[in-house]
Amino acid sequence: MAKPLNYKEFMELSLKHYTTGGDGYYECWDERQFNEYVAEFGPITKRKALKMFKLSQLIELDMAGWY
Repeated sequence: MAKPLNYKEFMELSLKHYTTGGDGYYECWDERQFNEYVAEFGPITKRKALKMFKLSQLIELDMAGWY
């Protein structure tokens, strides 16, 4: 199984992918929200985080009428 990210690693990855869906996580999630997500849905791996960012980006594009 892939290594789960901790809060700091998740924020670093969010910042790295800021313009491709990571912005909402970087700007809005604090450590408490991260921990609540992990408690409810399980660990966040790099692969899962990238899927989360992509979904956020697609939703944003759809809401803007660009997708």
